[in-house]
Amino acid sequence: MNALIIEDEFRNANRLRKMLVDIDSDMRIDGPLETVTETRQWLKSHQAPDIIFADIRLSDGVSFDALDAVDNHTAVVFTTAYDEYALQAFQYNGIAYLMKRIEEEELRATVERIKDMIGNRVQPDVNAAMLRELLTNLHPADAAYRERFLIPYKDGFEVVNIKEVSHIFSEYKISKLCLKDGKKYSLNMPLDEIEQQLNPNQFFRVNRQFIVAVDCVAGLKTYFGGKIRVRIRNFDDLEVMCSRDKAPLLKAWLNR
Repeated sequence: MNALIIEDEFRNANRLRKMLVDIDSDMRIDGPLETVTETRQWLKSHQAPDIIFADIRLSDGVSFDALDAVDNHTAVVFTTAYDEYALQAFQYNGIAYLMKRIEEEELRATVERIKDMIGNRVQPDVNAAMLRELLTNLHPADAAYRERFLIPYKDGFEVVNIKEVSHIFSEYKISKLCLKDGKKYSLNMPLDEIEQQLNPNQFFRVNRQFIVAVDCVAGLKTYFGGKIRVRIRNFDDLEVMCSRDKAPLLKAWLNR
């Protein structure tokens, strides 16, 4: 069996690879691919794998956008942090999902199910239109996003309105909330989880370490190799690097 991993978090990809090897030592595993662009290029230049393990959110978009070229013989397993109820639709036509943090028992059951499908020559029905419909269902127009943070502080709690947030960053595996007035707070949740709770019209994941608020981006600076540096309003000493692949998405987000 040939597998492909699409995942922009190294630790998640490395853990998934190790579990797959433990489940099937003969499995050939490619990846991880970290971006939509990289995934598109790989799918065009390589033979279709038997199974794809794809994170939904990548550094330059969502993996749905890269799967237009997926062969109909390929089973797709999404690895995601979305809630189980919203993803019941994935449990048909050869599409499955695994909630992060992935447990080996669930992964093993999924791999065995897909092996049975391949052995019985059952083709999963994967197509771009269906994937986009599922994506729409995951992002309803009235989706509720976080409006405030309740943060432990000294002998009590402080309430921080989302409108006060300038940017959020990860430092030494600790997420930091930075306000427009310069105050900083530690958050007891990873940046990936925080990103899922924020309105994408108001916040943008510039890179693995930084999420910025749209009204706090002071400007952009061009950089070598198509990269750009993001200047943060009221933080003159801070410039956040954005990759070449993600730069067009950032520009489009700012130019609405």
